Amino acid sequence: MRMLSIIAGILCLLSGAPLAWAEPLSNAKIIRNFDIVAFGNEYTGRRYKHVRKWKAPIRVGIQGKDYPPYFEAFVKQHIRDIWDITGHPIELCYSWSLHRAKKLAKDFDPKKVNFILYYMPTKDIPKAVAKHFDDDEAQVRQMIKVSTCFAKFGTKKNEIKWAISVFPAEHPKNHMRACVVEELTQVLGLPNDSAQVAPSIFNDKSHHFELTDHDRWMLKMLYDPRITVGMPREDSIAMGQRILEELRPGE
Repeated sequence: MRMLSIIAGILCLLSGAPLAWAEPLSNAKIIRNFDIVAFGNEYTGRRYKHVRKWKAPIRVGIQGKDYPPYFEAFVKQHIRDIWDITGHPIELCYSWSLHRAKKLAKDFDPKKVNFILYYMPTKDIPKAVAKHFDDDEAQVRQMIKVSTCFAKFGTKKNEIKWAISVFPAEHPKNHMRACVVEELTQVLGLPNDSAQVAPSIFNDKSHHFELTDHDRWMLKMLYDPRITVGMPREDSIAMGQRILEELRPGE
């Protein structure tokens, strides 16, 4: 199983947007940015050759008890948004509040949760999530140091099989909202950030804390059934152009 680390790095939440963002949102621009976000890695410079996305329904669980109610509200709202955009099933299956209120599904099985959201004090994070990082707590501490929040997903034959996202509890409400939107979106198979991608949440220097139209078109394209898990990059780019022309003719 190959694993991809995604360091969210929302370090410039309050910085202004580059003037280049006035560039019209053409289909060609969306395709160019899809190529950057879906197949690039800002930290290693690696270029991936195949589409990575989920096949199975995404079952989300929140790990932690002391999160504020707005955090779970953010998660539920964004999950609904993702499902509506992509058509791919994603739902919150476990949280402490659901458990306490006895609202868990009767057939709930914690082993079937394949996307865990860790919300906890920073001091507790390295020990809690090191198992997802080769049992290396130092690696986790470094990620905490350079990131507001971060995530990781694992693939098998390019199919995303599991994911985690980490949310240090000390961050304020507006940072949490931005983190939820970015992390839950990127683990769908759009993991890269780039200053070239705009207007978008996939740009650490942007002040976009919600999905833009640009981001929604990329998600629609990625989860169109004609773009399949493991599809070669060149083929997915060609199919993406066709899909966008159908969705946005003449753009």
